[in-house]
Amino acid sequence: MIASSLPPGDSPRLVLVPATPAERLECTKLNSVAWKGPLDLESYIAREDHLLAQQLTGDGQTCWILVDGTQPAGARTILGACESYKKKALLAYAGQVEDIATHGVGSVYCRPEFRGKGYANRMIQELSVKLETWQLEEERRTRSVFSVLFSDIGKKFYAQHGWKPFPSSHIALPSLGGSDEEDGAAAGLPSARDLSAEDVKESMCSDAVFRKARESLRAASERTPHQAKIAIAPDYDHFVWHWAREEFYAEKLFPHSGPPLVKGAGEDRARVYCAWTRVFGETPEENTLYILRWIYDEPASPAQAQMTAQAMAAVLRRAQRQAHKWDMRHVEFWNPTPLMLQAVALLDPDAKVVHREKSSIASLKWDGAKQGLGNEVEWVWNEKYAWC
Repeated sequence: MIASSLPPGDSPRLVLVPATPAERLECTKLNSVAWKGPLDLESYIAREDHLLAQQLTGDGQTCWILVDGTQPAGARTILGACESYKKKALLAYAGQVEDIATHGVGSVYCRPEFRGKGYANRMIQELSVKLETWQLEEERRTRSVFSVLFSDIGKKFYAQHGWKPFPSSHIALPSLGGSDEEDGAAAGLPSARDLSAEDVKESMCSDAVFRKARESLRAASERTPHQAKIAIAPDYDHFVWHWAREEFYAEKLFPHSGPPLVKGAGEDRARVYCAWTRVFGETPEENTLYILRWIYDEPASPAQAQMTAQAMAAVLRRAQRQAHKWDMRHVEFWNPTPLMLQAVALLDPDAKVVHREKSSIASLKWDGAKQGLGNEVEWVWNEKYAWC
């Protein structure tokens, strides 16, 4: 279909519908120009299929396409596309915690040759309505409480459709060569250890860890009974999805190196742990090791705070070493707490917090007010693991 014959963005003929398998493949080919990075087209398609097969996505991922509803399935011109991912989440309100379902939104794409007709606005408007009830028929709450996305086009576009920007800051540290042990001893840091996937599962995703996390949410909501607390559940499936992505790239880009087996680091005495993933950019300068999630106990005294910060610093140093081994340029983690800032200062007193204004803007659409949950909401554990 030529651009001049397409309906405008406000046309009643336009509909947002789930793509057929063939249409999903076509979407992947279309957006590959923008997102395939260092991969060729065949490898990019294989990556998308590989991620779709992961437990986190599986039947919960939907590819949406904006089309002219008068065209027959199989012959529809794709005007724009996006994806939604059903996720487990937690909601705490007035001292009560419940398990709910939510959606993340990603891969929002409007074809360059069709831009300027209002299709992106129409697609997001339609998606906002769809996600209010999509895949929630069997849930306790059959209407959406919230949904999230991570904007790479700044804060304004999605905000006008209800996805308001939330804290989106990070700290980046350079990768470092050398010896973990020698460096840690020189800096007076405790001894951290590498974590395998199974170690991450045991130390960060056990039932005991989740019970403690739920209790912290419950207690926080009790202290501020008129403000809801929400979180994307930091379950093991999230980590595995990110690792599937990094392992796919590692196999393609470093076929003789074997898969990256170190998935995080921890310091057992202070009970500080983190999981990470390696993200390979279009150029080596963009390669970044992202810390997906931190786990630590809130210290009850200045002495405990110092011990926790030192343990965090030791873990971060491990991350810097791992980044160097895989040709990553930086280690990055999102929305640092004051304790994390204290840890960073032990390694690099000049490191600065970067407040993002354009890329990976954590954005949340709150629909809880319609369900008696108030107008105020706090996004807890707003970390990289929740990115989609």
